[in-house]
Amino acid sequence: MYQPARLFSYRARLLLIMLLYSLLQLSIVVVTSYWYVSDSEYQDKGERALDVARVVAKLPDVVAAVERGDSEFLQLLAEELRRTMGASFIVVGDANGVRLAHPKQERIGQPMVGGDNYAALSLGEEYVSRAKGSLGVSVRGKVPVKNAQGNIIGIVSVGYLLEKIDVQLKPYLYFMILLVMGVLSLNMLIGWWLAQRIKNTLLGFEPEQMSRLYAELQATLNTIREGVIAINREGIITNINANAIRLLGKDQGAQPSPVGLSLRDWLPDSDMVELLDQPQAQSDIELLHGHLLIANRVPMRDPQNSFIGMVSSFRRKDEITSLTQQLSQIKAHSEALRVQTHEHANQLNTIAGLIQLGQGEKALQFIGQANDQFQELIHFLIEAVDDSVIAGCILGKFHRAHELGLSLHIDPDSSLHQLPEHCGSEQIVTIVANLLDNAFEATRRSESPSPINLSMTDLGHDIIIEVEDFAGGIQNSLQANIYQQGVTSKSQEGHGIGLYLVKETVQILRGNVEFSSDQNGTRFTVYLPKQLK
Repeated sequence: MYQPARLFSYRARLLLIMLLYSLLQLSIVVVTSYWYVSDSEYQDKGERALDVARVVAKLPDVVAAVERGDSEFLQLLAEELRRTMGASFIVVGDANGVRLAHPKQERIGQPMVGGDNYAALSLGEEYVSRAKGSLGVSVRGKVPVKNAQGNIIGIVSVGYLLEKIDVQLKPYLYFMILLVMGVLSLNMLIGWWLAQRIKNTLLGFEPEQMSRLYAELQATLNTIREGVIAINREGIITNINANAIRLLGKDQGAQPSPVGLSLRDWLPDSDMVELLDQPQAQSDIELLHGHLLIANRVPMRDPQNSFIGMVSSFRRKDEITSLTQQLSQIKAHSEALRVQTHEHANQLNTIAGLIQLGQGEKALQFIGQANDQFQELIHFLIEAVDDSVIAGCILGKFHRAHELGLSLHIDPDSSLHQLPEHCGSEQIVTIVANLLDNAFEATRRSESPSPINLSMTDLGHDIIIEVEDFAGGIQNSLQANIYQQGVTSKSQEGHGIGLYLVKETVQILRGNVEFSSDQNGTRFTVYLPKQLK
């Protein structure tokens, strides 16, 4: 007796759940459908009203009658057009919104009601509005009346009362209610039959099977070399693997799993939550969480294509850092060799000319000066800058300045020794090279080129890099958007990227870049923290 009673209770519960669920779904469908149909009808009536208002406002007879304030003519014409077009009302007003024509003649000469005439009478706009007028709530089209000179002399308002529209929609509502009743009856029969079919099962899975599936998913995630983290639409962590916890610098043994926690609380410096408002995929972006990471982010969607959250996979940039550094060194050395070759060729030509002129002593003196200057620069860079990539960049820019007929002055007190862990030499090269290139270009355009100053220091808590020129400053119109890509004072294509790269690199390193510019010149100062807070 116990087993049949249990099965009957199960069938009853299942049937009740199905009925309630069906009722909820159908209620939502009915309400949504009715709202959609009514809203579509309102929009259709609004567009129709706007079309009629446009026709009326442009009739020459209407324009002339509004100009002379002929209410009698406008009243007859508006009523005839209203009956022809099937509108609830056609109201014509003057430039002050005073009625010249109205379905109820006793209201002519009174101000139009609804408070929605401003955009038509003041701005000359054509639009559809929904407001309560003297005849009731209506959807109406508003069009200004303009004379031959284009001046606004009045307004035409054509409308359809919502109560009449609702009357037209009632048969549809009755049909939907009957349909709900029919579907509920059908669901009762299907639910009873379905309860008979699955009386010995529950959703096709036992709890042990669900646990096993979850364990397999976690094991799969933990075998992936990359870190993986998923959040839902509320920014709550729904899944994360062990490599993600390790790469993000979180000690898994010291705290419980972050699943169920808010990502904003667990990882405050992450910007992944910001993508929930405007979900979009991101590929190979650089992030800084103790060290540089390369991340990919993809929106998650359910089978109905509704957005349900974000998933991110990421790895350390260290895997490609070595190759990047080698490439940066090759580029720096290549540029330095090219510039030195060009400069040495000029020096050889000078020496050859002095010898041909019989000035042997001057030739020897010139050779000595050039060699001493080069050796002095090399010695200074070896002592002041430990990183060979950065030193090679500065050396190349020094010779590039000479090649352009400019002078680069390096502060003798400059020093840049061991870089922080989160800061790579290629990033310092990006900052220094682009700032110097901009200073070179500005100085070349000045009438009397002055030396460009470069200063670097790692004393204190920040690395400070400063580049200063005396080329007349940046135009005031460009200063507000100086870091935006494409903003440049040069007319040639291909410019406007240097300061954008500087700003982007400084932001990745959690630093700050400032500039001051006046009629004498421009100074850019970069602050890079040695330790991240």
